[in-house]
Amino acid sequence: MYANLLGQKAYHHLTDEDMGKIIGVSRNAYGQKIRSGRFWPHECKALCKYFNKSFEYLFATEDEELIR
Repeated sequence: MYANLLGQKAYHHLTDEDMGKIIGVSRNAYGQKIRSGRFWPHECKALCKYFNKSFEYLFATEDEELIR
């Protein structure tokens, strides 16, 4: 889920702990969020700001990626 978000994480060599710090949660909480796909709006904003990417790009689903 969220291949672009995971791609940015890999590109920047970030760990789950790093990602958790960006959004203000623990490593385990970040792992649960990425598995469930449930992020709060303020967490999405923090990730968009950190990576300097739009919400539409970072949080595109696989169905949306196929349309592009």
